[in-house]
Amino acid sequence: MQRLLCIILAWIMILSICVGCSNSEKYGLGEDDSCPASSIALTEEEAAQITDKMPIRLYFANEDNSKLKLEIRYIPSSEANKSVNHLAQIIVNELINGPKVAGMKATIPEGTKLKSEIKIDGDVATVNFTKEFKDNHLGGKAEERMTIYSVVNSLTELKEISKVKFLIEDKSTAEFKGNFKFDAGFPRCAELISSKTEPVGMGGGNNNTSDVKEEGSDKKDDTKGDKKGEAQESDAGVVNEEDVFGEAPNEDEEWQESFDEEYEETYIEYLE
Repeated sequence: MQRLLCIILAWIMILSICVGCSNSEKYGLGEDDSCPASSIALTEEEAAQITDKMPIRLYFANEDNSKLKLEIRYIPSSEANKSVNHLAQIIVNELINGPKVAGMKATIPEGTKLKSEIKIDGDVATVNFTKEFKDNHLGGKAEERMTIYSVVNSLTELKEISKVKFLIEDKSTAEFKGNFKFDAGFPRCAELISSKTEPVGMGGGNNNTSDVKEEGSDKKDDTKGDKKGEAQESDAGVVNEEDVFGEAPNEDEEWQESFDEEYEETYIEYLE
C-alpha cells in the first residue's frame, strides 16, 4: 500500500511539473532548461512558404541615400544550389527588381539588365550590365555610392565572393558618373549598412528571378550572413571615405572613422 502511494505521489509531481512548464510558456513567465522555448513560431501558411527555400540577403538604399538597408528574401533551394554563379545572378536580378519593403529605395537604374552571366574568378565577381546602368543613373555622390555598394555588399554575402568588378556593355570603364573610378574591384563596405533591421520579405514571387537576363532577353544555406553575423555586426573590411572621395566627410556623413590598411591600395579614390 505504501509503495502504491509513493508511485501515485511521483506521478502527481511529474504532472505538476509538466503543467507548470505549459503555463509558464503560455503566459510568458520566463524560460529555463526544463521548459525550452521555440525560437520562432510560424503559421501553417508561413511554414509552407519557406519550405524548400533558402534566404538571400539584399541591400537597398534608405530614403536619404545615407545607408544600405537589409531585406531578406527566399528563393527555391533548387535554384540556390545550382552554382554560386547562378546564385549571384539571382541576387543581382532581385536587386534590379527593386525592394519590396517600405522605407527602401531601388539602387539599380530603370531599364538595366545583365548583359551576360556573372563570372567569378578566384574571389572576384565580375558583373556585366547593359548601358542603362550608367546612362539612366541620375548621378550624385551619395546615389552612386548606394548603387555600387548595393551590388557589392549583396554579392559579398556569398562566402565565395570578397570583391566585385563592374563592366558596362562588356567593357571596363574608367569612371562611373564622375565620382568614382570604376575599373577596380570593390571590397565589401560594412559601415554603409544600417543597424536598423527590416521585416523579412518572402521572395520567390517573381518567377523570373532564376532566369539569366541577357541583353536580348544564403555556404548557400544561409549565404554569408551566418559567417559574418548580423549585418550591423559584420566583420568585413572597413573603408575610409577619404580613400573614396578627395575630401573629408561632412559631420552628417561621418559613417566611417577608421579603415583596415589591407584595403588602402585596392580601394578607389575620388576623381579630382
